Amino acid sequence: MSPSSPKGRKPGVRLFGFLLGVLLGVVLGGLGAAYWLESTGGDPPPDAERHSLLRARAELAALRAQNDALGGQLVMEESTRKGLEASLQSAQAELGRLRDQLAFFDQLLPPGPKGAISIRALEIERIGPNLLYRVLLQRSAQGESLFKGVLQFVAQGVRDGKEVKITLEAARSPGGSESVAPDTDGFALAFDQFQRGAGLLSLPGNFEPTSVTLNVLEGAAVRASRTIALSAAK
Repeated sequence: MSPSSPKGRKPGVRLFGFLLGVLLGVVLGGLGAAYWLESTGGDPPPDAERHSLLRARAELAALRAQNDALGGQLVMEESTRKGLEASLQSAQAELGRLRDQLAFFDQLLPPGPKGAISIRALEIERIGPNLLYRVLLQRSAQGESLFKGVLQFVAQGVRDGKEVKITLEAARSPGGSESVAPDTDGFALAFDQFQRGAGLLSLPGNFEPTSVTLNVLEGAAVRASRTIALSAAK
């Protein structure tokens, strides 16, 4: 029998081959387990990672858009606030200027008794069948309470060929029954230092006014009066 035949191999060689096979099996098994663990518990597959990245980018873009919108709204509100502050400051400055002018002109007025009423300005012009009036009243000094009275307009003119005096009433609105003024007998007043007024006076039919007298009444007493001559109707 030749030494190279299987029967001629020594038992030690067969044992070495067996152990080598077992070792290779263990190594391969360990590598397989490691690959399995890595594939299940390691980095996500490329598709899942891509989806997560896209979702994160979309959320970031939404947050940026919301931030930009809030920033734009804040800028608009800030601009509006500054505009309102500028308007308020301008109005306050104009009010202060007007008060200074009133105080200046008040010093130029001749002194009078406390609470005296004067007609500082009066304009009356004819507009169709009515008269348009504008008036500015002033109290020479502040009183302890408001001045309360009425305006009375008395027109002098010709009616049916005769000279007459007529107390004028407020013109009524077209098609209405209520007058422009508080009542038709007079025009109520309640003021401290200054009072402006404007309105329409109704002229009776067949009456041609030549002048209008404004009386400021306190009860039955005339506190101030002024007469305006009117031009003939064209």
